[in-house]
Amino acid sequence: MSEIEFYIMRFSPDIQRRLLDIRSIAVDAFCNAEEKIYHNVPTFMINGKDIMCYGAYKDHITLYLGYDVTDFLKSIYPQYHYTKAAIHIYHKDSFPYELVREICGLLKQNYAV
Repeated sequence: MSEIEFYIMRFSPDIQRRLLDIRSIAVDAFCNAEEKIYHNVPTFMINGKDIMCYGAYKDHITLYLGYDVTDFLKSIYPQYHYTKAAIHIYHKDSFPYELVREICGLLKQNYAV
């Protein structure tokens, strides 16, 4: 079992499903990225730079995206909760597959992956 799989399997089945969906979408988008645990959460790295991290918490999943992408998303999707460089997806809400795909697309463009 990889360190990423070990991280994901620590959570309940419904949270595992969300994490696996994020991972699957990101693997498709960042085909040349290395996956590793960085800052205690699963991370996609390209040329030693973290492109996207994601982690599960008590009531949400956080996607760590960087300041520019997060700032851009705030204006388009104001219904989500943001920090300076991340977006929170609450477990009580339906999973936003298209949003995660869009985020990965934006990150792919930003980092010319």
